[in-house]
Amino acid sequence: MREIANIELFCICKELQVLVGARLTKIYEVGHDEFRLRFHSPQCGDVDAFCKLRERINITQYIKEAPQKPSNFVMALRKYVEGARVKSIMQYGLDRVLILELEKAERFLLIFEMFSHGNLILTDCNYGVLHTYRSEEWKDREVRRGSKYDFPHSDRMDPFQLNEKKLMGILGPMRIVPCLSSKINLGPAYIEEACRRAKLDLGRAANSLTEAEVGELFAGFIEVIEYVNKPESTIYLKDDKYLDYSILPLKKYEGLETIQLKSLSALLDDFYMHFSGEEKKPDEKRLKIEMKIKEQEKALNEFREKAKESKAIGDLIYANFDKVEAILRFIKERRKTPSDKIMSELNEKMPEESKLVESIDTKKGELVLLL
Repeated sequence: MREIANIELFCICKELQVLVGARLTKIYEVGHDEFRLRFHSPQCGDVDAFCKLRERINITQYIKEAPQKPSNFVMALRKYVEGARVKSIMQYGLDRVLILELEKAERFLLIFEMFSHGNLILTDCNYGVLHTYRSEEWKDREVRRGSKYDFPHSDRMDPFQLNEKKLMGILGPMRIVPCLSSKINLGPAYIEEACRRAKLDLGRAANSLTEAEVGELFAGFIEVIEYVNKPESTIYLKDDKYLDYSILPLKKYEGLETIQLKSLSALLDDFYMHFSGEEKKPDEKRLKIEMKIKEQEKALNEFREKAKESKAIGDLIYANFDKVEAILRFIKERRKTPSDKIMSELNEKMPEESKLVESIDTKKGELVLLL
């Protein structure tokens, strides 16, 4: 599945602003993970929006018919928000989370999570979860009926707040694109585009960039981010088959046939029309198996994340191996000496290595390094 990138969702959110003030007249579940919402306003008449969790959410010209019998989930949503007026549509930060603020007798939030397995959650004005398409639990948050909704936490940097100094400070020993993808809240394809515009070798370690190259890379990021104000929605074709899309012409696809459309909503309609075809009625047994596989994939991904984090730590230790080894040897020779005295001697005798030491606790046998 080609999942929507956060910067693409940012552009979609701007296109959806035409729905502010409209009434949500109907909501349908039209397939597995698929929803259609119909809005009405005096200015625009009836407008349909289509959402496939993780994949896309957009104003659509293609109406996918709903089953005759609505699902229990959709019936529950209708009870609260059918006929409600759209007060606002916003993206949470630059994360793949879209929020429809709806107002009826009370205020409700319809939250589209476009990451992980995807989810659709209805909350009250205090973020109390009234209904959720999926009940999910992570180590730091849970989404289930009756709980308080917490937005996903991200430590990655907002690309709109990026500057050369911040960019220089996040460069590590990994290759450029993986390193920046783990630090900057921007899709890898768009980070790669910034690197290509800076004419950088993608195989290089990020911390090998010179000050001048960091300046060129920052300029590449500025060029990419500026497209959110005036997207050039582009589809790429290879051998007459739809391959990919983006909000700007990507250098990695130079030479391929392209189609440009006036909006990202129109692009998503056209792009997925060539792939979806007629949907079969979901096989319940198959869906249960798929859900089990997704649960296993979730656990596997958590292990991969831990492994990735451990590798990053290992890379940092390896990059500073000589200094770390010297520090350990210095402390080992003074293991019966008080921690504060060891730190004092380390500052005096090994000033360069001591810059890496955050704290020493010989009683607990702990050494904290800033790598």
